[in-house]
Formats: sequence, structure tokens, C-alpha cells
Amino acid sequence: MTALRGIIPPLCTPLDENGEVDARSLERLVRRQLDDGVHGLFVLGSSGEAIYLIDESRRKVLDIVVGAVAGAVPVLAGAVAASTARVIEQVRWISAFRIDAIVVTSPFYANVSDAETVTHFERVAAASPFPLVAYDIPGNVGRKLAADVTIELLRRNVIVGLKDTSGEMNEFLRVLREIGDRTGKSLMCGSDRGAADWLRGGADGIVPGIGNVSADLFTRLWDAFRRGDEAEVERCQQDVAVVSSILNIGLNYGLGLHASQLGALKHTLVRQRIFATERVSPPLAPYPPEAAKEIDAIMATVGR
Repeated sequence: MTALRGIIPPLCTPLDENGEVDARSLERLVRRQLDDGVHGLFVLGSSGEAIYLIDESRRKVLDIVVGAVAGAVPVLAGAVAASTARVIEQVRWISAFRIDAIVVTSPFYANVSDAETVTHFERVAAASPFPLVAYDIPGNVGRKLAADVTIELLRRNVIVGLKDTSGEMNEFLRVLREIGDRTGKSLMCGSDRGAADWLRGGADGIVPGIGNVSADLFTRLWDAFRRGDEAEVERCQQDVAVVSSILNIGLNYGLGLHASQLGALKHTLVRQRIFATERVSPPLAPYPPEAAKEIDAIMATVGR
């Protein structure tokens, strides 16, 4: 696999009024992302509601995205489940699609040791015809992927990359320092508000959830960073911070964090005429109209 670089948004999954995957909306989202100059797409992650979707729906999402991308950029697919056996089961059917890497979290539900986590990735990697990217998302799986584990897996080429959504930059920097040769490896972060700082620290790219509604801000930021235009980097980062503020608005209206984040993104995508509905997967609650008004006011300030 060619090492992944740049802006790789984790796509939301549009649902119709019956809760089924909305193919046309998803195709529109992919086209908009490509028009905004993204360098790859990540499907079936937390922004894509993968953990809530049955496998039939996951297959449909992957089929639609791979078809719409048509090889234009790399596609990463999440295989998200609590146990090694369930992840391997997903890897087997994902392998029928034209993708570039599979993204896998640590095991969850059970409180596993670092040694058990290493075994999990080893067994998934052995079952996968595609390279593995580790997904460090402690807020969802209940524990951080330890730096020592990440370093070991990268050095032994069990994984070829990392998506760090922990927010712990010092641990990320330690991984960068200690893995040695980074040839063919991709260490990316999932921080929207801190994107510029993570790039300055050495991240190979950003996987920004807010990129669903403003991928252009991130591709502009990336281009400015690559040419050393710090003033433009800061302008883009300031706009990213403004847009990112929509993610937590729902918390003030009684929503849980995931419903707040996904509801904000889907409401905005409806306003942008990309999605047809704001529907989220049960048990997540619908987005309140009062919160939606706050989002509209914020998005008006950045032109989308």
C-alpha cells in the first residue's frame, strides 16, 4: 500500500425515512468530497454509524462508496466489532471490495490486556489481504491503545498505520519518535480543532469528522501547510474551530455525545442538500429543532 497522506474524512452514512442506507445521498457526499480535493475516504467508522448497522447495510455502504470513488482516491473500510472473531468475519466479506486498507479498533466490552490487544491485531492481520490501520478511539472502546503496543505493531508491520482519536498528542509524538523507519507507514490524527498542531508535530494526515460538511477547509489547510503558508493555516484552523463548535450543541438539549455529533453533521448535510434526511440509528435520539437553529447561525458565518 502506498502510504496514506493528507485529508481523509470519515464519511457519515445517510439513512432514509425507513432507516435504510440512502444510496443517492451517499453518492452526493462522495462527489462533494472529491470535488473538495480530499486525499482518501474512510467508511464505516464512528461517523459512519458502523457499530449500529447490520452487515447487510455495511456492505451496501461500502459498495456505494467504492463505486462512486471509482479508484480516484484510496478507500479505508472499518471492521468494527468487540471481538477478534467478529472482526475477522467482517474482514472476510470486506475483502470482496476494492479498498486500500482496513481500519480496526482494539477489542472492547471485555477489559483486555496489552498482550491480548497485540494478539487481536496479529490475528486480524493474518486474516486480512489488505493492510491494517489501528484505530485508537478510547472514548468508544473504553481504553487507549497503549503507545508501547502501537510501536510494537508498527515495527513488526502488523499494522501499517494509525488513526489517533485519543487527543493525547504526547503519546502520538512518542510513537513517531520510537517506531524508526516510517517508510510505507501512515500516522494520522482524528483531531479537527487541533489539526494544524498535529500536522506540525509530524502527523501524515487528518481524518476529520467535521470534514463531512467542510472538507474544503481541511484541504486548504493541508495545502497551506505543505507550502509553509502559516497565515493561511491559521485562517483555516480558525474556521475549522468555528465549524467544530456545532458538534457539542446537542449536549445542551439532552442528547448524548454521539447523537449530538452525528445529528449536527446530518442536519448540516441536509441544509447543504447532500442528505435527504437527518435520521440517525437507534438508540440515538433525533436532533432537536432548537439546536438546529444554532447550527444554521454558526454555519452561515463560514459560508456553508
